[in-house]
Amino acid sequence: MCSSDLTKSKDANIRASKIFTSNDIIINIGVILAGIIVLLSGSSIPDLVVGAIIFGIVIRGAVRILKLG
Repeated sequence: MCSSDLTKSKDANIRASKIFTSNDIIINIGVILAGIIVLLSGSSIPDLVVGAIIFGIVIRGAVRILKLG
């Protein structure tokens, strides 16, 4: 492996880590907010909505990470 390949690989790993970390933060905030809304309202709808949004965020992040390679 030449050094430019190692640099590209390292850069892709760092960018993938940033994507994963930012998605994780957004998802955790969403889960907390959904939990609070469910607790206050007694409805399970916010949980379902946030779950669908999380699914979209995870898929989008996975596609972005796969495009790095």
